[in-house]
Amino acid sequence: MKQAPFHIRPVTLFIVAMLGLVSSPATAWENGCGQDAASIVQTAYPDGTRISDATFSVDGGTITLPADSVIDYASDKMVCRIWPANPHYRLVAVPLIYERTGDATEGDLDLFVLDTKTHAVRARIRLAGMMSDDAVRIYRVAFDTAFYRLAPGRVAFGLRIVEEGSSRVNPFLLTTLWLFDMEGEDLDAILENVIVDQRGGEWDGNCEGEFYATTRTLAMAPQAHNGVADIIVSTRAETTIAQDRNGRCTDTVTDTSESADRLIFDGKQYTVPEAMMRGW
Repeated sequence: MKQAPFHIRPVTLFIVAMLGLVSSPATAWENGCGQDAASIVQTAYPDGTRISDATFSVDGGTITLPADSVIDYASDKMVCRIWPANPHYRLVAVPLIYERTGDATEGDLDLFVLDTKTHAVRARIRLAGMMSDDAVRIYRVAFDTAFYRLAPGRVAFGLRIVEEGSSRVNPFLLTTLWLFDMEGEDLDAILENVIVDQRGGEWDGNCEGEFYATTRTLAMAPQAHNGVADIIVSTRAETTIAQDRNGRCTDTVTDTSESADRLIFDGKQYTVPEAMMRGW
């Protein structure tokens, strides 16, 4: 046994998970819109109306620009990222928020592939309801630009959605991954709602409790179906209990498991086991 890593359980749980994500070179948490944000919105939404320095009205919803001088990745603000696999393209995620009521938010998410220099739209897709949440709130949206090679000359990009619960004694953090394939002017979701990081538990607010963590990594396989590479998903799950032992909070790993699954492209999407998917 060792000293428990969860002395302040919800905070530490959150920090540990987020550090793991930030340390990945494939996941860009920094916002890359900069001073181009307003110009991008005006080009992508020619019928939109600017209602303040930081907001636009589009299709009955509100788009909020990120700050152009600091890292700004609030979940309701647009996010940009140069696509390393195709650097002449910029990836843009635009939350379109329709309503906020108490803890609940209703909104869609627009994804764009833009010309890096001109901001001309090369492909787009609207994900209906993607920005809707309630007690489990969307904390962050970020692009995952790992080299998801589907076929020669064909690379997908990812989008990660991070959600967190509001309960202190029942901490909860969830990250889901989507993959998108651009062919011509079409942008298709070929992998949806795969849980790549899930952490939570129940504790007494001081030390004692039980916690779990499930993490998944994806690797493109050399084998292919329907002209698209298979994906190998490696899963690791761990359960830990924390106990107060003479004033010292200690943790014990009570169960671990590892497994691997192969995801196969059916011609439109990858088929994903229900156990891997966010289902609510």
